[in-house]
Amino acid sequence: MEKIEAERQWLRYTVLPSILRNGRLVDNYSESKVTTFHVGDIDIDVIGHSEAFMLTLCYRTTINFEYDGQKFQRKMVVKKTPAMPPEMYESIQFGPLFTNEINFYTEILPEFQKFTDGKFAAPKYYYGELNQHSAVAILENFAEQGWRVTKDRVGLSLQHAMIAVSYLGRFHGFAYAMKHKNPEKFAQLTDNLKESRYANDNIHPEWKLTMKTSIDRAAKAVATYQPQIDEEFVKKFCFMISDYSQYGRQRVAPREPLATLCHGDYVRNNVAYRYDDKEEPQEIMMFDYQTLRVSSPMVDLNVFLAVSIFAEVRDPNFEDIFCEYTLALHNSYREHAKEEVPDFLSRGELLKEYVRFLPYSLSISASFLMSLVDPLDISPEEMFALQLSDEEIIERTMNRGGEVVDREVAHQVKEMLELSQATGVSIDDGIDLDKLPKE
Repeated sequence: MEKIEAERQWLRYTVLPSILRNGRLVDNYSESKVTTFHVGDIDIDVIGHSEAFMLTLCYRTTINFEYDGQKFQRKMVVKKTPAMPPEMYESIQFGPLFTNEINFYTEILPEFQKFTDGKFAAPKYYYGELNQHSAVAILENFAEQGWRVTKDRVGLSLQHAMIAVSYLGRFHGFAYAMKHKNPEKFAQLTDNLKESRYANDNIHPEWKLTMKTSIDRAAKAVATYQPQIDEEFVKKFCFMISDYSQYGRQRVAPREPLATLCHGDYVRNNVAYRYDDKEEPQEIMMFDYQTLRVSSPMVDLNVFLAVSIFAEVRDPNFEDIFCEYTLALHNSYREHAKEEVPDFLSRGELLKEYVRFLPYSLSISASFLMSLVDPLDISPEEMFALQLSDEEIIERTMNRGGEVVDREVAHQVKEMLELSQATGVSIDDGIDLDKLPKE
């Protein structure tokens, strides 16, 4: 309760007056009427790990206030970095993450709205802070507009998947159109994006061990559940992804002509759906733009299909899912560019690019899927304060999520092999193996 009260006081005396002055709290703000502003009740509802995996402190807040003789209520979501040592803050790269998010809402989103005639759905931005070792972003609570994240943390339905990839295709399509029709504006909007995942070679020791162990677990899972897969293929995959930063940095580096604006972390945690009265998903909106980057569009599609969709849905329906994505991308490009789709965006070329990114998405599912299947019921601050021995980290990483994780990761390796063979694209295509460290 003490922490909640501290948040209320922070909102009441620091944040809300600032939001009022920046003109985002009320439409008719005037400095001459600032003395009429009075904050009433502030309710706070902390968002726990049962809803989503988070490294930040997040809570919903309902704020009642008066201004110029009128009563108002605003519902917001506050996202803050938790208390942690400075070296951990820098290791997670919270500075670049929050810089990108604030940049999206203040600089990029207004241009997107112009380019799409106001059709790009996004929550309203209220406030942001970037300090030396702390950061804040405050947005509207999009639940008030009928949006919500899925009840399932993983293993979304085919219907959810089709809506998600169609939306993603439209997003990539108009991003390509903007890049091709107005390259100066595209460069202006994207040049200030920060590398938020692979800029730092100094990975926290616990996470480094977790990622190394997750690779060992993936190899063991393949040997157990997909033993027909050639051992040399598995070794090649494991070697490629063994250095998180070096491989990731190479893979996501923007390469022409396929480079475009990407969300960077397009997964269930970062999208919200609208449903009809039968609880069938109808629309989707993405949020959490901290990992926004210019890269291959497959940095989004691959990760969504690997982390949010299980093999039982993804594998038998892959052709339909991929066609839905490419059709949406092509239609969006034609609509916004007013010209035919270039050859490098053909279905065949996009499928080859998908294969190139399969090791990337698989490396993420191997290390992250366990956290979704078997979430820890602790706060971010408690998670960062945990002191585990190497043996405890290895034991947890090898077993967390159990057979569900093992079977899914092994099946993703099987899909990667089959698609590599079908397209004739090697999984190391575009990667300079000589630059990867040899153990």
